[in-house]
Amino acid sequence: MPPTYATCFGPLPFTWHEAERTGISRDTLRLLVAGGKVRRLLRGVFVESWVPDALELRAAAIGKVVPAGTVVCGRTAAWLWGVDALAMSRSGDLPPVDVMGLPGTSRSRRSDTFGSTGPLLPEDVVEPAGVLVTTPARTAADLSRLLARPDALAALDVLVGLPAMSGELVNEVLDRFAGYRGVIQARELVQLADPRAESPQESRTRLRCVDAGFPCPEPQIEVFDETDDLIARLDMGWRELLKALEFDGDEGHSSSEQQTHDLARRKRVERRGWDVAVVTSEHVLSRSLAFERGVEELLGMQMRLTRNHPRFGGWDPRSRWAEA
Repeated sequence: MPPTYATCFGPLPFTWHEAERTGISRDTLRLLVAGGKVRRLLRGVFVESWVPDALELRAAAIGKVVPAGTVVCGRTAAWLWGVDALAMSRSGDLPPVDVMGLPGTSRSRRSDTFGSTGPLLPEDVVEPAGVLVTTPARTAADLSRLLARPDALAALDVLVGLPAMSGELVNEVLDRFAGYRGVIQARELVQLADPRAESPQESRTRLRCVDAGFPCPEPQIEVFDETDDLIARLDMGWRELLKALEFDGDEGHSSSEQQTHDLARRKRVERRGWDVAVVTSEHVLSRSLAFERGVEELLGMQMRLTRNHPRFGGWDPRSRWAEA
């Protein structure tokens, strides 16, 4: 185990207040985070950077801030199950800890949590590593209703890929929410969810194609050479058309070495008959139609914008979770 070089907490998560009690000021802690020696797990909860991520670590972090008698839900439950917390926040900051009161209790009003109320059955709750949390199916049902469309699909893609999870289980939970806000959106997104997506931006790119009226691209298409050796795994594409989209914008794509590697890889793919278009975060999140025009040219078919397209406000950047 590496020596603790930043705090006296070792592998354990700690809060602002616990750090201050050991003589580490908030300014010092901010410098440790900025310098990469400490990483932020939740709002106000930290761990030394050498500590590996694990469900137990995330559960311990949640236990630092969750009020007694509440169930971790929503975005925080999704984070516990492995979803990138920042993928559910357009502000670039970690969302507050989402908790739901048990039946017969009121919502939490603590400043470091977002408390909500709602129907909660015993089968909706499990207790991994000592924390009460909504099941993956209940978590997916909640987020698919209450997050903005692209963020909801990004979370669903991860959640439906968990062991013993499926879209059918999410729909079973949604059956209990008939008439609630966001159910129509949720059922549509569950049908589009695909655990093969490897990043939130890939999920958003796939959804943007659908909302523009194009066929839904297939994630992670493998391309082989003449001797059946794998030469590339494309982010998404239309296998029967030999057309693909590659998302260029995640961390690691910006170095010159990576760009050279990506270019050589794409040339090998193109020699196998594929047409590959490169898209970025700016293309995918913009309200302009530059993305759609590029896909039109790639596929040779016309866009047919749906009411959910960002041009019509369908990708509202505000999460509806806080309004539920």
